[in-house]
Amino acid sequence: MIQASRASASGPNSGASLSFEEGLDHQLSTITAEGGGDLLERSMGALLRLVREQLQLEAVFVGELLEDRRVFRYVDTVHAPPLIGPGQSHPLEHSLCQRILDGRMPGLVGNVSAVRVAHGLPPIYDAVGAHVGVPVRFSDGRLYGMLCGFCLKPRDDLDERDIMRLEVAARAAARLLAQADGVAPAV
Repeated sequence: MIQASRASASGPNSGASLSFEEGLDHQLSTITAEGGGDLLERSMGALLRLVREQLQLEAVFVGELLEDRRVFRYVDTVHAPPLIGPGQSHPLEHSLCQRILDGRMPGLVGNVSAVRVAHGLPPIYDAVGAHVGVPVRFSDGRLYGMLCGFCLKPRDDLDERDIMRLEVAARAAARLLAQADGVAPAV
């Protein structure tokens, strides 16, 4: 059962009183000011939840790329039980992430199941409708991984503005990760 929380009745691409970037900055500064607990976990959770709600996705995650695997590090989903969880991993060569990184697929695919075979993706992707993904890079250019989101049903309303929103969120994720490691913040 999907318990989706929606950002607004007017849809993911409509104007709002706060821009996506302003909302992101406000939410993250509020979390940082609250303190206590695992700040990175809470901050990343708030970031992913905001992305999921704004883009009306069912799941959003930050996956770290380690050697030949994509490891889910942070996940926000409307599914109970979740379809993916922190610590789970998959071979990178079988992922959309790798195909986005090497340019074989775009960062936005409105209907993954329709192009799965043509792009050599495993059958598990028959269950994926829409998918969006962008790299998470540190300020020195190092690649941490990917920020991705998906829905189980195809979507034709996602567009380039949504990729730009995801890129803003990926920069924020890189900044959070860098700060947690005591490294200079990402740009």
